[in-house]
Amino acid sequence: MTELGALMVDPLLGWLAVACTATLLGHAALDKLRDRSLTEQHLAAYGMPGPLLAPLSWALPLAEALAAALLLSPWRSAGALLAAALLAGYGAAMAWHRWHGHRLDCGCGGEPLAVGWPLVARNALLTALALAAGLPQGQRALGLADMAVLAGALALASLLYAALHQLLRTQGPQVQRS
Repeated sequence: MTELGALMVDPLLGWLAVACTATLLGHAALDKLRDRSLTEQHLAAYGMPGPLLAPLSWALPLAEALAAALLLSPWRSAGALLAAALLAGYGAAMAWHRWHGHRLDCGCGGEPLAVGWPLVARNALLTALALAAGLPQGQRALGLADMAVLAGALALASLLYAALHQLLRTQGPQVQRS
C-alpha cells in the first residue's frame, strides 16, 4: 500500500515484524541480564576495554529491553530504529571478527555458537525485519482471526529461529575456548 508516496504495510505484517523483533530482543536482554559475568566475557572476547565491560554488560541488555518496550508502544518507530541499530552493530562486530579469522562465541545466548558468515547474514535479515517493524501501517483494523494468525506466526517464527540457531551450532565452526 502507498499513501502519498510513503510505503505502508498491512497491519498484520507490521505487527508480525514488531512481535518477532520485540520477542527476540526481550529474550536477548533477559539472557544477558541473567548472566552478566558471561556477558562481560563475551564483550571482552569482542575486544571491549576492561573499564567498559561492567557498564556495557548493563547498557546493552537495557537498550535491548528498551527497544522491545518501545516497539510495543506509541513510539514504535523509535524502537524499530534502536533495534535495527543494535542488530546491525552486533552484525558488524561479528563480520569484523570473522573477517580477521577470530573464532569466538557470538554472545547470542544459550550454548556457544561460533561467529560465522551465516550469523552475519542472519543479523542483516533481522536488521531488515526491525526496520520493517517501524514502517507505517495501513488503516485496516485487525480482527480475531488476524490475532490468531499473529500468535501462530510468532510461535512458528520462534521455532524456526531456534531450529536455525541449533543447525548453525551443530554445522558451523566451533568456538575456541580459552
